[in-house]
Amino acid sequence: MNYLLTHWLISLAGTLFLGLSAMVLHEFGHLVTSLMIGVKVKSVGLCMKGMYVVREAGTPAKNLLVSLAGPLTNVALILLFWHTSRTFVLANLCLAICNLAPVRGSDGDRALYCWEELQKESAPSAQLQS
Repeated sequence: MNYLLTHWLISLAGTLFLGLSAMVLHEFGHLVTSLMIGVKVKSVGLCMKGMYVVREAGTPAKNLLVSLAGPLTNVALILLFWHTSRTFVLANLCLAICNLAPVRGSDGDRALYCWEELQKESAPSAQLQS
């Protein structure tokens, strides 16, 4: 009985560690992308929802890249660890899917908004050429 409890607690701790690692690497993807494309990062923090990166507003194209960087980091980790750790792959898969869903405040919601802004910007130039 004691062995089962110990095994269960160790498994739970390991799973939580892998989930937190996936979350940290997801936010790191946002952070690195922001710095690479010249969007200034104001702060990085932790709240009840998880980690977050506060940055200055960029152009819609830059904001789209930054929004997609976190989920794409998770997809890259899925491919990298596919044959190594099923639990880490599952954590990254859940994080990528949940963040890409167009739910208010998610990366998917921000990416959709940026995409719509890009479409609005390109619409007047298309009308002028006609």
